[in-house]
Amino acid sequence: MYAYMTILVIASMAPIVFLLWYFDHLDKKEKESRRFLWSIFLWGVLITFIAGIIEYFSEDLLLSFVFDPLIQTFAIAFISTATVEESLKYLVVKKKVYDHPAFNEYYDGIIYAVVASLGFAAMENIFYVFEGGLYVAIIRAFLTVPAHALFGAIMGYNISLARFSTNKADEKKFLKKGLILAIVFHGLYDFLLLISSSLALFVVPILLGLWMYIRRKIKYLHFMDKLPGSYIPPKWSIWTYIRVSIGMIFFTFGLLATLTAVLYITKDPLGQDIFTDIDFNLSFTLIFTAITWIIAYTLMREKKIKQ
Repeated sequence: MYAYMTILVIASMAPIVFLLWYFDHLDKKEKESRRFLWSIFLWGVLITFIAGIIEYFSEDLLLSFVFDPLIQTFAIAFISTATVEESLKYLVVKKKVYDHPAFNEYYDGIIYAVVASLGFAAMENIFYVFEGGLYVAIIRAFLTVPAHALFGAIMGYNISLARFSTNKADEKKFLKKGLILAIVFHGLYDFLLLISSSLALFVVPILLGLWMYIRRKIKYLHFMDKLPGSYIPPKWSIWTYIRVSIGMIFFTFGLLATLTAVLYITKDPLGQDIFTDIDFNLSFTLIFTAITWIIAYTLMREKKIKQ
């Protein structure tokens, strides 16, 4: 029993730790104070409880006024969940970081927003994983936790542009844009999952597209921070969009195959239900997974420009 609980805790926190390391690793000019980052992370943890209370009452309120199931799902995804959670993350960054002297580089907006988002995701992840088991931990590690980080990153990118803007009108525009984009993508992600249909598969290319977008914006912020060797990524051609889109399809198949293989190997009770009526071949699945990952990487890879 204790061993299984320990595994669940590790499974809950592993994607959080990895993403914290990843975004901190990209902060290449001046590392942020670890003490300050931890304080922002803990604020992210705290707002999980505040969000839970608000979402509980707001969901009941929405359900009492909206009766169509599809509109109910839409309202819960975009209003009760996305708006509440992203607004609270925004408040943490705006109130605790925005005017702080430590916010002195363009990339800082991303690292602080991501840390606040991952603090939120950490506590939320523990709740869901202890309720759903290892199956839920694996799914959330590949989807929900990275999603929170990406929503935070797109918000943080615009917060950085606002922070260093010399025009008040532009500052307000970027702050509003960052919050709205985070809410829209978060709401869309939740809506696709909540409607419980094959449309849920679209969350994979959406998150992948967000990740590629954020990577390009990080390169731009590094350029604005005058990081040695940094450059502004070139605009994509039509062929690039087509190539990347095909790569996303292969990536989606590869991710599904990876999740299936992991669930089969770990033998989590809930996850094993999907293998009841199928003849599963692990060797074939692993080979298929490797091939799809290689093709996806080849198609989506962006070559580094030599300066």
